[in-house]
Amino acid sequence: MLIVKAATLALVLCVFTLALKKDQPSFAFLASACGAVCLLAFAAERLLPLVEWLHTLAGYGLAASASALLQVLGIALIAQFAADLCREAGLSAAASAVDLCGRMLALIQAAPMLQTLLDAFSGFLQ
Repeated sequence: MLIVKAATLALVLCVFTLALKKDQPSFAFLASACGAVCLLAFAAERLLPLVEWLHTLAGYGLAASASALLQVLGIALIAQFAADLCREAGLSAAASAVDLCGRMLALIQAAPMLQTLLDAFSGFLQ
């Protein structure tokens, strides 16, 4: 039922932002950004079990893969958050650029893990 709490917070934030938008748009954006940070912190707190699971994988000798996976996840979340803030501010071109940059950085970060997977697969086939 945590999603109900997050959705309720988002709905209250939307109503508050829309009420502020017509009179003070700069405060509306600030309220929207602060609310988004609060929701992101709420979600980040729920990611702790995933991080612990990845540390468990590191105990099995998969430390590099777990580290790369965490970095890719961080890149994706930060890029999505930044792009959404840009869209909220009306900067769609900047949002698209942040999206593209985040995707490229995540792909670059995941390339060694993909190479290891392909090497293991080719070894299995031989």
